[in-house]
Amino acid sequence: FRFMQTDPNWSNFFFDAEKGKLTLLDFGASREFDKEFTDNYIEVVRAAAVGDRGKVLQKSRDLKFLTGYETKVFEEAHVDAVMTLGEAFAECQSFDFGSQGTARRIQSLIPVMLKHRLTPPPEETYSLHRKMAGSFLICSKLKAAIPCKSMFDQIYARYFNQPEEEPGKMKHPMVA
Repeated sequence: FRFMQTDPNWSNFFFDAEKGKLTLLDFGASREFDKEFTDNYIEVVRAAAVGDRGKVLQKSRDLKFLTGYETKVFEEAHVDAVMTLGEAFAECQSFDFGSQGTARRIQSLIPVMLKHRLTPPPEETYSLHRKMAGSFLICSKLKAAIPCKSMFDQIYARYFNQPEEEPGKMKHPMVA
């Protein structure tokens, strides 16, 4: 979870239809994330998945998405955006990327967030969110139905049970 290829360009992937396997071809835009960041980030996703708005807000502050001095309207818009993105990880059945309206709903919150934001998002999130947006887009274009909740639940269960590795010495990076 702490190492990721961050370029969502479709040409960086090869799909072997016979094997039903997707292979990453280009690691040029890969980066590591520090443990404190990923610890807090996975908890934001988990909080959204279980519907815990208060924890989304607190972990967003821990990540420095928020200063703690934001207006109530900004906090609500931020949490609404996170909760909307977390819906894919909340549904027990496969999430239908082909019929969701996530992008439209997030877009409606952007004017409030731009007007009231007190601090830029953490630097680490730019590459991470670029990758997530690209992944969301490809799943949407493919009209994919993916069991995101069960996949995330498995990753979350393993995340805190992984041995600590030295930065730059990861034996088997999990590439998303």
